[in-house]
Amino acid sequence: MKKILFAVVALTMFAGNAKALEFEPQEGFTWMGIFGMNVSNLKNHDFGAKAGATMGARADYVLPKAHGTYLTAGIDWTMKGAKGSEYHEVNGEGYEPTAKYALHYFEVPIRVGFRYNITEGIGFFGEVGPYFAVGVGGRHRISFSEDGSEFRDAEDENSYKAFKNYGYPTESFQRWDAGIGFRIGAEYNHHYNLMFGCDWGLADIYRVSLRDAVKDNDGINLPKVRNFNFSITFGYRL
Repeated sequence: MKKILFAVVALTMFAGNAKALEFEPQEGFTWMGIFGMNVSNLKNHDFGAKAGATMGARADYVLPKAHGTYLTAGIDWTMKGAKGSEYHEVNGEGYEPTAKYALHYFEVPIRVGFRYNITEGIGFFGEVGPYFAVGVGGRHRISFSEDGSEFRDAEDENSYKAFKNYGYPTESFQRWDAGIGFRIGAEYNHHYNLMFGCDWGLADIYRVSLRDAVKDNDGINLPKVRNFNFSITFGYRL
C-alpha cells in the first residue's frame, strides 16, 4: 500500500512539473514600466525609516532553452533617506525639530532571475544582483513646530542640499552608491506585476572629507553609513 501511495505522489509531482513546462516564459526581450513606494533608512545613522517614491523601466531577456532563467536591467528614479530629530538651539533654548534626509538617485539594477509559470496567465519570479546609483538631488530639511521668524530662520540655516560638499561640520553625502538587491513578485495575464524588493547599500556614502574633518576636530571616527531600502512596486509589461 505504501509503495502504491509513493508511486501516486511521484506521478502527481511529475505530472505537475510536466504541466509547468508547458507554460515556460517565451524566450526573448520584453519591456516593463514600474512605479511604487520605498521605505528606506540609513544604516549606522541615528535616524528612522522614511517613505518615498520610485519609478523606472526594465528590459528583461529570457534566455533560450533555460527554462525560465532571465537577465534584467533597467534605470530607476528612487527616493531614499531617513528621518528623525536633531538638537538645535534657538535664542538660547534647546529644541529637537523633525529632520529629514531626502536622497534622490538614478539607479541601474542588473540582475539574474528565474520565472515559474503555474498556469498560462499566472507566474512567479525571483531575481538577485547588484545595483549602481548616482545622487541627483535631495535635501536635509529641519522643521520646527513653533511659529515665528526665529524658527523660520533656524529652519533655513539648517536645511541644505544633501549631496553638496559644504565642509565641516555640515553632514553631507557623496553622490555614488552601489550595493546588492533582490526582488520577488507575481505576474498576471503576461502584463500586470506586483513586486517586493530589498536593496542593501555596500558603499559608505559619507564624504571622506567630512570623515577626516570630524576625526581631526572632534577626535571621533564616524561610522560607515549605507543605504537600505524596501520597495513595493507595480509593473506593466509590454
